[in-house]
Amino acid sequence: MAYKTKISLLRFFPSGKFPLRLSAMGKEKQGSLSDRLLSLRHHLHESLSLGLKYNSGQEAKWVCIDAGMESHTLKRIDGFLDYLSLSLSQHPLIKESISKIIPALTGILKSHNVASQNYATEVTSKLVSIIQNNIRDYPTLEMIASLCHLLLLDRFACTTKSSCVIALSTILKKMSSVIGENHRKIKNILEANSIVGCISHLLNDEMEGFTETVVLLRTIVLGWPEMRYRVWKDNNLMKILEDNCDNSNISISTNVLKVLSSLALCSHGAKHLLENEALFRKIIRCMGKSSAVGVRIESLILFRHLRFGELISTVRNTNYETIVEAMTDAMAISNGEPLILEACRTMSVLTRGAGPHHLQLWVCNIDRISADIILRRFTYNQNLLGNKEILEVHQHVWDILSFLVAYLPQQFRPKSTGLDDLISSACSWALTVVGRRSRSMSSDILYLDEAVCRALLLMLLSPCNYVSQTSRSILSAQFEPYYDSISQLVERVFASLHSTSTGAVPTSQAISDLTILGCLATFPQYQTLILKWKGLNIFLDVIKGRLDGDILVDREKVMPHLRKLYTGKTCCSELVNDWEGADLSLFYALICLSQLIDASNYSIQDSTNSLFWRILRDDHIGEGPKSYCAYILSLFGIYGFPSNFGTKIGELSDMKVLADIRFLLSAGYTLDVHGAILAARCPKLVPPNIEAVSDKMTIVKMSERVDKEALGKILGYVYTGFTELNDLDEGCFKKVKVLANNCSLESLSQMLNKEWPKWGSCGPHFNLAGALGLDGHPFLDVILEAKSSKQMSCKYSSCHLSTPHVHAHKIILCANCEYLRGLFSSGMHDSFSNLIKVPIDYEALIKLNKHFYHGKMPQVNPDCYWKSLTREEQISELIAYTELSSLAEYWFLEGVAEDCLSSMVPLLSYGNTDIEVIIEVVRFAYNLGQYRVVEMCVKNLAPIYPKLRYSGYIAETGDDVAEILRIEHVRLLENHSPNLQ
Repeated sequence: MAYKTKISLLRFFPSGKFPLRLSAMGKEKQGSLSDRLLSLRHHLHESLSLGLKYNSGQEAKWVCIDAGMESHTLKRIDGFLDYLSLSLSQHPLIKESISKIIPALTGILKSHNVASQNYATEVTSKLVSIIQNNIRDYPTLEMIASLCHLLLLDRFACTTKSSCVIALSTILKKMSSVIGENHRKIKNILEANSIVGCISHLLNDEMEGFTETVVLLRTIVLGWPEMRYRVWKDNNLMKILEDNCDNSNISISTNVLKVLSSLALCSHGAKHLLENEALFRKIIRCMGKSSAVGVRIESLILFRHLRFGELISTVRNTNYETIVEAMTDAMAISNGEPLILEACRTMSVLTRGAGPHHLQLWVCNIDRISADIILRRFTYNQNLLGNKEILEVHQHVWDILSFLVAYLPQQFRPKSTGLDDLISSACSWALTVVGRRSRSMSSDILYLDEAVCRALLLMLLSPCNYVSQTSRSILSAQFEPYYDSISQLVERVFASLHSTSTGAVPTSQAISDLTILGCLATFPQYQTLILKWKGLNIFLDVIKGRLDGDILVDREKVMPHLRKLYTGKTCCSELVNDWEGADLSLFYALICLSQLIDASNYSIQDSTNSLFWRILRDDHIGEGPKSYCAYILSLFGIYGFPSNFGTKIGELSDMKVLADIRFLLSAGYTLDVHGAILAARCPKLVPPNIEAVSDKMTIVKMSERVDKEALGKILGYVYTGFTELNDLDEGCFKKVKVLANNCSLESLSQMLNKEWPKWGSCGPHFNLAGALGLDGHPFLDVILEAKSSKQMSCKYSSCHLSTPHVHAHKIILCANCEYLRGLFSSGMHDSFSNLIKVPIDYEALIKLNKHFYHGKMPQVNPDCYWKSLTREEQISELIAYTELSSLAEYWFLEGVAEDCLSSMVPLLSYGNTDIEVIIEVVRFAYNLGQYRVVEMCVKNLAPIYPKLRYSGYIAETGDDVAEILRIEHVRLLENHSPNLQ
C-alpha cells in the first residue's frame, strides 16, 4: 500500500523529494491550521488578488495575461496544495481559498502560454485528487470546458495530456451524480467539444496514458448515458476497444471491458456489440479460467449487461457450450467470493430465457454446483445473515434453480443427487416459514424467504414430471404433521392481504406470503383450507385492487439483489418486463386462483369475466399474468387472447366477396375463408402448392372426419384470437382438440388440454405479419404505390413495378381502412384494380403497411438510436408521421392520426431534436394543413422564441407560422411561464 502511495506522489514530485509536512498531511484536525499553512495561504491570496477580478455578482474571473504572473501564481497554488489533505480541505478558510483557486486555474488553462497551460493542468489534477467529492461544492463548468478544449489541442506533451485526462475524469466522476441543469450543461460542454471524437483520437495516437483515457471514457458513458450512441457510432473507437478488450495488460483489459459494459447498458449499444462476432468471441474467452480473476469478473458483468440487446438469441447461434463452461467453472471455484458472486449474477440473467444452454447447464452439473454452494460452502448460519455478499449468492442460486426447473422438458431426469438435495432444502426452508410465530423477522430472512419459496413454487409447477413429483412428495410429507400451523399461517396471511387488495404497495413479506400460498394451493388438502377462509374471493379482490392501483411493484423493487445486476443507468431498453410482469401481487394472485378454480364450485360472473378480459387487453401487463389469466378463462370454456385488432379482423370473417378459399365438408357443407388470414394465423390450413391468386376460388376438399362445427370454432380462433366452447358436447370438444393439434395451434392446444402455462411463453399476440411471408405470397392481390420519382427493385420476381411500393392483401386493408373497404366492395372499376396510388412518401407507406398488419403504428423512441440519426433522417421520420396524420382524415383510418401525434410528441420536444428539424416539420405540416402538428411544434418552440428570432430561424418558418409563434410566446409571457429562456 505504501509503495502505491509513493508511486502516486511521484506523479507530482518527480524528484522524489517530498515536502516536510507531507508526512503529517491529514493528521491536523479541522479546527487547527498550522502556521506554515496559514503563511502559504496569505502569500497565495496576495498572488491571486493580482489576477482575479469580480463582477457585480461577485463572480471571480482570472484576467491576467502575463506569463510570469501566471507561473508565479501556479507555484503559490502548488506549494499551498502540498500541505493540504482531504480533511483540511473542509476548513472554512481553506474552502474560501479553494473557491479562488478554481477560477484562477480555469483562467490560466485558457492561457496562450503553453508552459502555463501545462503547469495549470498538472496543478488542476493535483487539486481534484486532494479535494475529491468536495469538487461538487465549487463552480466547475468552465474548468470542465477548458480541460475538454485542451484535449483537442495537439501541442501538449503526453504527460500533460495524461494530467488533463486524469483531472477531467476525476471531476466528471464526482459531478456525474449531480442532477438538473448542471448535469445537462456538462453534457452540452462534452458534446460541444466533441469529447468522444477527441478520446478516439487520443487512443489511436498514443498508448501512454491509455488506461487513464479509457477510464475517462467510461466515466462519461456511465454518468451521461446520452453520450453512449456517440461511442458505438464511432467505428475507429470501437475498433480500438475491440483490439484491447483482451490486452495482456490486465489494467487495460479490465478498463476496456468496463467501457463496453457501460455501452451495453443501452439496448442499441448492446446490439451493436453483439453484431461484432470477433468482439463477442473475445468476451467469451475473457470469461474462461485462463484469464485473470479481474478480467473474468469484468467480462461476466459485460456479458450480463448484454442482456439489453438480444443475448438469448445470440447464445442460440454461438458456442454456448463455452459460455456455460466458463460460468459454471466460475461458480464452482473453491475460493474467491467476488468471482462467484458475479458468476451467479450473470447466470441468473442467462437462465431467464429458454434455449439450448439450459440442457448444457445440466451437462455441466449445475445442480451439483448449486447444492455445493447452498449446502456446503456457504451454509445457513449467522455468518450468512451477516454477510451481504454470501446472502446475495444464495438468492441468485435459488433464482437460477427457479428458471432451470421451469424450462425442463417433461421426461428429464437428473444424473446426480444435487437436484434432490436442493428440493429437500427448499421444502425444509418452507417448513420453517410455516412454523414461524413472529412476523418481525429481519429483512435478510424475508428476502431469502421469497427466493427459496419462489424456487419451490416453480418446482411444483415445473413441466418436468420428476421435479414436480419429487417436490410434491417431499413437501407433502414434511407438511403433514403441521396442519394446524399451516391453518394459522393461512389465516394470518389472508388478514395481511387486505392491504394489498386495496391497492397498497406490497412489501417483501406480502410477496413471500403470496408465494407460499401458491405452493399450498397446488395440494388438494390445502385448497380446501384456503377456500374455507374465502381465499378465492380474497384473491379476486387482490387482483382488482392491483389493477386499480397506481403503483406497480415488480420483483426488482422488492428484492435488493436484483438491483445490482446492472452497474450503471440503463437506457433505450427495448425488452419487455420479466415474465412475472410489473406487479408481483397480481401475478401470484392469478397463480393461486388458477389452482383453486377446479377445487371450488365457482361459476364465472360477468364482472369477473370483464376483469380477466381487462388483463388480456392491457399492453402494460406482462406475459405471465396474461398466460395464467387465459388459463383461468379456459377453465370456463373461453380460450385465447382477445384483442381489439382480433375483434376488428373477426368482423370481416363474413365478408365473402374477398374470400379466395372454399372448404368442402361432408354432407355438402362449405366454408369460405380468406387465404391471407390463414397464412398469417394458421398456415397448416393453407393448401399446399397453391399458385398466385386469381379470380377463381381455390377449392379444398376436407377429410370426412373434419366436423363442420369443430372447424368453425377453429376458424373463429384464427380470425379473432379466441373462441368459446361452452356450448359444445364432449364429442365435438374432442374434435376441436384434434383439429387444434393437427393445425399446430400450440397455444390453443395447451389451453384445451388444461396445461399450466409454460414459464417464459408468450401468448399468441394477434398480428397478421405472417401473411407477408412465403405462405401469404400467393394471396397478395393489391399494390400500394407511394408518391415518389425514385426507382426501386421489388423482392418479388413476378413484380416489375420500379417505383416505391408495397404488396398487400385486400382483406387486411379492408379490416383497417373504411375508405378501402368501401372501394373494394363498391363494384366500381377501381374496386377491381390491383394498384392503389397512395398520396404519401415511401417512408410513410412502410409505416402504414406495418399498421395494417400489426394493428398499431410503429413508433420511434427519442433514445440513442434517434439521436444517432442524421438531420435528414429525423426529418424524414417526422414528415412520414405528418403525412399519415393527413391521410387518416381522407381514408377514415381509425386511430391513426392520434397514434401519429402521440408518436411525434416526444420527438418534437426541444432537447430531443434540433431546432432546425422542428422548424422544417412546422413548415411541412403547415403547408399540408396539419395544424395539430403545427400547434404541437409551436408550443415546444414558444419558450425559446427570442433565441429563434435573434438567430434567424423565425424567418425560415414563413410569415404565418412566425405570427403563430409570436402569439404563443406572448401567451406564455402573460402566464409568467417559468420555461422562458
